[in-house]
Amino acid sequence: MLWINGFVGTSPTFDHLARIVASDYLMPLAFSAVIFAIWFVGRDLADRRRYQRGTLLSAIAIGIANLVVDIIDSAYDRQRPFDELGDSLQLIFYRSTDPSFPANPMAVVFAIAMGVWIVDRRIGWVLMAAAAIYSIMRVYVGTFYPTDVIGGAVIGILAALLAWFLFELFKPVPEIVLRILRGIGVA
Repeated sequence: MLWINGFVGTSPTFDHLARIVASDYLMPLAFSAVIFAIWFVGRDLADRRRYQRGTLLSAIAIGIANLVVDIIDSAYDRQRPFDELGDSLQLIFYRSTDPSFPANPMAVVFAIAMGVWIVDRRIGWVLMAAAAIYSIMRVYVGTFYPTDVIGGAVIGILAALLAWFLFELFKPVPEIVLRILRGIGVA
């Protein structure tokens, strides 16, 4: 962890960029914008339905991931690196107060990335790469340990796979939801 954070201060420009990327706004908003946008795209009706299914799948995966993170947080209150490592860590971000493991922001962005990957590999890989960069930046700025972001990523990916399994198991339900949304002009 310290070898990643050890580069802090080497380049003020990179540190500033890292703070922007690691913020609670840029990446979560970018990921939200992507799933909002893919709701409306598609070359034909079948393509559009596939993307809408991916958006719905991602939303369910976010809920599952947040539930799992909440359960783990209530059982295990891991301190943040800046609380445990003290002056040996160069914190260039605000002090989060929630438990460090698992990293909830990573669970969310990886749930979205995997949910999209299931319906479109190309966009999914781009989101996976962006989620990985976001994870590295959160370690770099000193708010998470590497194991925290890895744990969050695993939870997000597994949540999306579970959502996909549930979609397949109860296939008519997501289709009914999408049909209702189409009926009211939202899809």
